[in-house]
Amino acid sequence: MLEILDVTNTGRRRRFSLAEKIRIVEESLSGPKLARATARRYGIALSGLYQWRRQYQRGELGGELPAFRAVELFPEGIAAAVSAAAVTSGPIEIALSNGRRVIVPPDVDAGVLTRFVQILERA
Repeated sequence: MLEILDVTNTGRRRRFSLAEKIRIVEESLSGPKLARATARRYGIALSGLYQWRRQYQRGELGGELPAFRAVELFPEGIAAAVSAAAVTSGPIEIALSNGRRVIVPPDVDAGVLTRFVQILERA
């Protein structure tokens, strides 16, 4: 006797295109503590999402990524820190203590930037 089976779940892994992976990773990086919610939303393991994030940061998922260098700024040493960071070819992102973020080109005048950051810190 011949028996016909209907298979609805083969247990195979889902395959995501590079574009989908990049979109999912960028969504998970769009705010604090979004990795777990993003992984759950797309039905992927959290460890898999973290692996994609590492690949994304290394540029292995394709596309051009901006090169950021972490710079810690202190009120008395802002100009020196900016000058040291200006060796990069991409934009410089400055996170202020009041939560604001400033993105400037690498060739910004350090004196002007120092005054600007001091004003933003007091505001």
